[in-house]
Amino acid sequence: MSRPAVTDTPPAIGVTTADGCALELRHDEGPAAREDRPAVLLVHGASAGSDTFRIGEVQTLVDYLRGHGLEVWTLDWRASLRRVRDVYCTALGKGRVPTTFTIDAAAERDVPAALHAMRRAPHNVRGPIAVLGHCMGGAIVAQGIAQGAIASADVERVVLTGLGLFYRAAIDNVLKAEDRVLEELLGGGQHLLHPTKGWDRNVCTRDPDDGPWPRLLEDPYEVWLDTPLPHDCAVEICHRLSYMFGMPFIPDKIRRIHDGGYLPTQFGYIALEFLIHCCQNLRRGYAAPFVADRTGPLPVDRRYLRREAFQDRHITLITGDLNSLWHRDSIDTMYEWLRRGRRDEQPRSLHKHVVPGFGHQDLYWAEDAPSLVFPKILEGLRGP
Repeated sequence: MSRPAVTDTPPAIGVTTADGCALELRHDEGPAAREDRPAVLLVHGASAGSDTFRIGEVQTLVDYLRGHGLEVWTLDWRASLRRVRDVYCTALGKGRVPTTFTIDAAAERDVPAALHAMRRAPHNVRGPIAVLGHCMGGAIVAQGIAQGAIASADVERVVLTGLGLFYRAAIDNVLKAEDRVLEELLGGGQHLLHPTKGWDRNVCTRDPDDGPWPRLLEDPYEVWLDTPLPHDCAVEICHRLSYMFGMPFIPDKIRRIHDGGYLPTQFGYIALEFLIHCCQNLRRGYAAPFVADRTGPLPVDRRYLRREAFQDRHITLITGDLNSLWHRDSIDTMYEWLRRGRRDEQPRSLHKHVVPGFGHQDLYWAEDAPSLVFPKILEGLRGP
């Protein structure tokens, strides 16, 4: 089997957020980097990393965008597989883990810190920066806009893939969000979850080996393996990712990546608190502040549902019609919500693409993504 396309990972540029999280910004320079080339910032999903944009069955999104005249920047934010363990251990040492791994903290601080770093010396990026957010990256970009942390003067063009402010999922994920197992694990002292590694309280001094999850998760996972839901393969991380998140890709569309052993390089730790916040938003149906130590009904809180924050922007929404991680209703609802009201209350432009035959991660990795998905992303980031 031939290998997938992989773009080399550039060196990290250190970025520190207002709450002290050390993140990594990367610049994938074009063939001839110039100040007049439009700059775009790509924001990955949780448990993944910026290399999600540097791998593909035949072409990577980074190479595609560079080939079309864009200066590409990527951010490994606090939920990145590159950063989450270090961010957790640093926060643990300062006694502030509970405020470090919420969607609120990431939305308010991570992307703004990256934009600020891009604009200051020695990078000196001028003009509006277009931003793409995928999965939970889309969630923190959308919420950052709604919170007023990402100004329209900085970011006019926004592409959200899979998720924005509205959380909809398949029924199995909805049921898992209701069972409160994650809250029980967090209450018992576990803070990180990995697709294939067991939990070790000494995770800050040694990375645990592969092994089963705690019984609270492992027991239902073993039951789930006997249902029709797992993919018919012998790739354990494929099964565990599907149980954790819902199938995050259509395996038949990414055979080189799926069968070639690349999945472990693309998915890693996720903070339980972050995952619990996702579950809270899923139970509500929309983005809202994290509520600590709450197992009962969640309070109604619509402070992030501010359409006026999107008013002066060009918004493009993309998902796959077979997305089984975040149901296409997530994007459909975001689109209909942004279309409400008078025309002068809506975004400057608004486009939605539900791509037939695609799921979630294969929007970036599939063999036909460069022809069916990437042009829609490019138009959203650069304009027609």
